[in-house]
Amino acid sequence: MSTTTPSDLAPLAVLERDGLAESFHHGIAVLVSPDGAVLEEHGNGKALIYPRSSLKPLQALTLYRLGLRLPQEQAVLTMASHHSTQDHITQVEAILAGAEVSRSYLGCPPALPWNPAMKAKVTAPAALYHNCSGKHAGFLAASALMGWDLETYLSPSHPLQLAIHAVIEELSGEKIYKTAVDGCGAPLHAMSSIGLARGISGFVLEAKELVAAALAHPSLIGDATTPDTAFLRAGFYSKLGAEGVFTVGTPTGFAVSIKIADGSLRAAPAIALAMLSKQGLASADQIARITSETKVEVLGGGVSVGGLKVLI
Repeated sequence: MSTTTPSDLAPLAVLERDGLAESFHHGIAVLVSPDGAVLEEHGNGKALIYPRSSLKPLQALTLYRLGLRLPQEQAVLTMASHHSTQDHITQVEAILAGAEVSRSYLGCPPALPWNPAMKAKVTAPAALYHNCSGKHAGFLAASALMGWDLETYLSPSHPLQLAIHAVIEELSGEKIYKTAVDGCGAPLHAMSSIGLARGISGFVLEAKELVAAALAHPSLIGDATTPDTAFLRAGFYSKLGAEGVFTVGTPTGFAVSIKIADGSLRAAPAIALAMLSKQGLASADQIARITSETKVEVLGGGVSVGGLKVLI
């Protein structure tokens, strides 16, 4: 496997204004069946990408396998890219309190909340407000449960990270060829888009309690308006990642992974819906609901003059 290059990309969507193409989105899009077979592939699905926060479900599953059991709301925060609403922060603090771990152990960088209302209330950045603090709280809680060192929980050689490494290789069906550092400071493992789709498929088939928690509390995965929340509200498991990564898993284990090369998530929901629809995996009601929440508007003087067109 090798890193993604321009030749690995396929045209996935175009934004049109008054009949003229204005912007293009190239990338890689893959859909796999529950047995891991590739049903649809656009671009080179074997090229390596960084899955970013779309890796969080597999990390959360590792915590679950280690025996960490949390109330539903807290469980969702362990796989969330939260915006630091008061509810988000309350759940992260509850994870730490339940494990009797001080927030001082959080290894993610200090940040300001993404949520505007909460941002206006705080006086300084803090690790608690980082969008990955729920994942880090889960890491710490599992480490405390297992009696592992808390200071070094982000080291790739820490028992927790070795366990995560093994789960990712198991579910993706790939060896990890490269490990970098994610924006939050956690190990970030490169994989192919096919491997990521297979990982999400394995997650939804095994992690029934975690999936149920996310479906019951969709706005905790990010915010009320994030695209993964829209898919959760319609009955699909979904998790986005930075730099244009987007994943969707159906209840029966079909899974989509998308990497938009320009790093924007704007086109990802429509691309995912097109692939699910083509395979008969999304109902008309689900498509209509998600589209109403994620549709890209092209306005001219306040009036619709175009839209996003999926090319696959």
